[in-house]
Parts: sequence; structure tokens; C-alpha cells
Amino acid sequence: MEILIPGLPDVTRALLSILCICLTLIWGINKWNSRHKELLASKFPGPTALPIIGNALTLLNKTQYDLLWTITGLCEEYRSPFKFWLGSKLLIFITKPEDIQIILNSSKTLGKDDVYKFFEAAAGAGLVTAPLEKWKKTRKVLTPSFAPKKITRFVPIMIERATIILQKMQQHCGSGVEVDFYPYFFTASFDTLCEASFGVQVDSQLGRSRDWAQDMFRIAPLLTKRLFAPWLHVDYIYEKTNAAKKMKKFSDDFREFSKNVINERRKHFSKNCGNNNDDMNGDIDCPEYLLDAIHNSQEDSIYTYSDTDKIDEAITFMIAGSETTAQTNCFVLLMLAIHPEYQEKVFEEQYTIFGDADTPITPDDLDKMEYLEQVIKETLRFFPVVPIFARHADEDTKLTQNYVLPAGATAVIFPFFTHYDTELWPEPNKFNPDNFTAEKMANRHKYAFIPFSGGARGCIGNKYSMIAMKTTLSIFIRQFRVSTTKNLEDIEVYLDLVLRCKGGWRMKLERRINQKS
Repeated sequence: MEILIPGLPDVTRALLSILCICLTLIWGINKWNSRHKELLASKFPGPTALPIIGNALTLLNKTQYDLLWTITGLCEEYRSPFKFWLGSKLLIFITKPEDIQIILNSSKTLGKDDVYKFFEAAAGAGLVTAPLEKWKKTRKVLTPSFAPKKITRFVPIMIERATIILQKMQQHCGSGVEVDFYPYFFTASFDTLCEASFGVQVDSQLGRSRDWAQDMFRIAPLLTKRLFAPWLHVDYIYEKTNAAKKMKKFSDDFREFSKNVINERRKHFSKNCGNNNDDMNGDIDCPEYLLDAIHNSQEDSIYTYSDTDKIDEAITFMIAGSETTAQTNCFVLLMLAIHPEYQEKVFEEQYTIFGDADTPITPDDLDKMEYLEQVIKETLRFFPVVPIFARHADEDTKLTQNYVLPAGATAVIFPFFTHYDTELWPEPNKFNPDNFTAEKMANRHKYAFIPFSGGARGCIGNKYSMIAMKTTLSIFIRQFRVSTTKNLEDIEVYLDLVLRCKGGWRMKLERRINQKS
């Protein structure tokens, strides 16, 4: 193969010819090596792929506001499961509960997809992004700390932080002006998570540490942009961009903050608890926190963690645990503001449990909040905080309908579509907490509702989140009534790693009279 372009020197033509031959060989080898994957992929429906770039043009020039609806449109057109080529990367989109169950419970698809390396570059190899072997170790170490009985020990912390929300938001009562609730709930959630995980008060609610917490918001859109731009998947290209420089700065800043939090915990532990972890079980000054099993590990422990590992886990829990809880709380209140009849039913339940008494919430009280839990779950159906996630297929994995997920492919699970599937949910666009009565849940496929993922790699903090949300919302709803000028169809959401609400969560606030009203 020789390049015949008039005017080019012979050496240049020769080099270009060699380059073309090399590229052709590489393409041919890749095609040969992927022949099995392509054969299985050909059985799936999906958009027609172009050579080399696949279906990447579908995502070209899409903003973060477009991506969610572009993917939803593909799901509506081709139905699950269907293929989508992102360059040479094969994505199989899966929204049917039967196939989701297979993927989330198969040992062949336990590994996270390669795209999670982008999250790892920003937040480290914590529990969410860790390679399989590290994940197994960390999950085993942390699972006992997330037992429901242990989590309820942090309810007093949740109550304290929710009370600060009331104090901070009191100024907006009766003003008639819609205010964005998110900053109040995020700082409360962030502070609660830090104290429950490390026993350290960072007090972002009171204006301290807020800049560090904001780094999470700066990182998210940068990651989203890279995730859906195939050319930025190449590290050499990405590292030359301004986005990469910003990412490194924000990530370094947040790692420094996490390191300081860990050091504070270490100082407290050394001062009050000694070097024996057994002291933590009996010393009243040394309570056990969620991540102590990692942060107090010793070199002679069965599982050891480096300082880098500890920082990675700290960042993971701060990001995954605080933002998701805060956003769901705000979505719940927005739904109650739009549906005052449900808001009053939630308040009636709270009044039945507590009356006018301002008594501390107990685990038994939380168990009685059945309708509030239905509202939270219906909100998570409408607005799954993590609307899309992926698994890597290490081996061929048989799905339903005689489809086979090829080894090397990526299974993309899209709860945002599953939660609105008309085959699973009657009137899916109608907000209805009765979708989560015990009877209806028993008659519905378990994987029709997956706000916290599922299977072995399901969210370890799902029970913590539910307890935190119930506690905070209980305290808030007993004191305040919320309203909004928006209708349900006015709410615009978009994909930014997590599901966000365009324009924020803006509502009006008025104080309830300190009696049933």
C-alpha cells in the first residue's frame, strides 16, 4: 500500500504508507479478536453502527441536559436488551427486571466496567469503584458496621443536624418566596455522614468546611463530560485538556480535606481509646463509627489498609452517602409540595406517632413511619439518584429471550427507564405512594425497583440512607409545611453522574402551628 499524493517527499510517502499498513493491521487484528463478541452482538437490536466510531455520533454535542433523554429515547425505540457501539466498545442496555436480576446476581458480571476508572482517578479506588478483589475484602470488613441495629445509634446525630436545618430555614417561613432547599439539606447530610463515619464534626452547616464539600459539585460535570466523549477516554488526550487540570485540582483539594478528617479521628482514637480496638466496644468515650474497621486497622490485622486506601474509602462515603440522601430528601419535599394531600397524610402519620410531643425519635418510631417510607420509595422511583450504572461481563452471560451478553461487553442498567416502564407500573407518570404498599410490592418483580442497585454489589448504605431520610423528614414535616408554584410536569431533571433537578429544589415554607393543623 503506497500513498500517491503529488508533491510529497518520498520519505514522507513511505512513512505514511507504513502508518496506513500498521493501522490496517491493528484494525484487522482487533476485528479478528472481537469476532465472537460481534457475532453475539449481531443478535441484538439497536441503531446501525458506523465503522470505527460505532454509534458515537448519537452522543456528539449532547449537553448534560440532553444525555438522559437521548438514552431514554433509545430505550423506547429499541426496547431491552439492545446494543450500542461506543467506538469499539459494546454496550448492551438492559431495563427488564428479569435481565437486571441476572446481571446483578451473576458472578460473571460482578466487576465494574472500565469507565469507572475515570471515577477512580477523581475519587480513588473506594468501595464503589474498587477492583473486584479489593471490593470483596472491603465489603466483608464493613458489612457488620452497617447492620440496622448499629446504624440506629447515629439517629441522635441525624436529629441534631436536622434541628440545625430548622433553625437555618426559619428565616424563610411565611416570606412567600421560593427558596432552594438543597444547600440546607446537603450540608446537614454531609455533616451527618462525616460524624457517623469518623466521629468528626466538620460543621459545614455552620459555614466551616463548605468549600471542601463544594468540590464534589465541581467534579461531577467534568466526569460526566468525559464519560460520554469517547475521544476523552484516551488518557493522553484527556490529560492535555483544561478539564483534566481542573479535575486534578478539585480532587487533590478534597483528598486533602479527607486526610485531615481521618487524622482528626486518629488523634481522638489515640487519646481516648488507646491502641487496642477492643476498647472501642466498652469505652463510653470511644464509640464505634462506620469506617472504624478500616481507619483503625493495624499492620498485623487480617486486612490492612494503606493511608491511600483509607482516604479513598473516606471520599467514597462522603460523596456517595451525603449527596444522594440530600437530593432524595429535597425531591421528597418537592413531591409533597406538589401533592398537598400526600403531605397531610405524612403529617397525620407523624402526629399519630408523636402527637405534639417533641420527643427523640426511636428505632420503634422509625418502624411505624410506613407511609413516609412509601413516599420516599415512590420518590426514588420517579427520581433514582443514580439513574444509570454499568457492569463488565468477564464471560458470556445468558439473558432471557435467548440473548447472550458477550464476554468483554458492558451491561448498562438504566433504572430511570425501568421505573417508568408501563409494563411494570400502572400510570408510571403519576406520583402515587400506594405503589409501595406491602401487597403491591409482593406482587411486583423485585428488580423492577432498584434505586440502590442490587445483588452482591448493591449499595451497602441503603439502610443508613433510609433511616437518615426518615429521621430528617420526620423532624422537618412536623414543623413545616411546604408548597410550590410548580406542577409535576414542570420539573426538569438531567444526568450529572447523579440525577439533578434543573434550577434546584425551590419551595415556599411556612411553619405549622404547634398542634395538629
